[in-house]
Amino acid sequence: MTALPLFGLAAVSAMLLFYAPEDRRPIFILHFAAECLASSAYGFLQGAWPFGLVEAVWTGVAVQRWHRRRPQSSPTDVAKDPSIACDMCAFTPDERARYSGLRERLMTQVIATESTSTGVRWQLEKTVVLLDVVAWMVLERRCCPFLRLGLQLPADGTVWVDAGGGPGVKDFLAAEFKRARTNS
Repeated sequence: MTALPLFGLAAVSAMLLFYAPEDRRPIFILHFAAECLASSAYGFLQGAWPFGLVEAVWTGVAVQRWHRRRPQSSPTDVAKDPSIACDMCAFTPDERARYSGLRERLMTQVIATESTSTGVRWQLEKTVVLLDVVAWMVLERRCCPFLRLGLQLPADGTVWVDAGGGPGVKDFLAAEFKRARTNS
């Protein structure tokens, strides 16, 4: 097999590889666009100009889709700039449903809320499923990388979740989690 068919095989295979996970992160859409461009070049180089033309159009469509879905800031930007920026594209539809279910379940298990200097502290019912708390924290961190999250399990058997961060995070938490049930 010569170099041109190998290039075509690699380009089309990579295009399929990046198409499958594009709902997970916008970067996969950009990779898909790059592989469409490579497939277009392959089509023109081998003389199949209709294939090359169609792949060129797909490149443009993918770039537009990436532009619409790309996050406004990256986690490294958040580290440099303490502003609040949630990544609404962080989850697949299934992950979004899991996150919403976990959050709703955990917020109904809040029995006390304490304000901290940088955020809030929730006491959860002792019957809370700790794996659910940890799963929610992992998902919350993906969506909102600016948050500092902690789980406290004191010797008295209570369960506490700490959420906080830089300037403005305390107000964000108050607005975002105002539905947390509290008895204090």
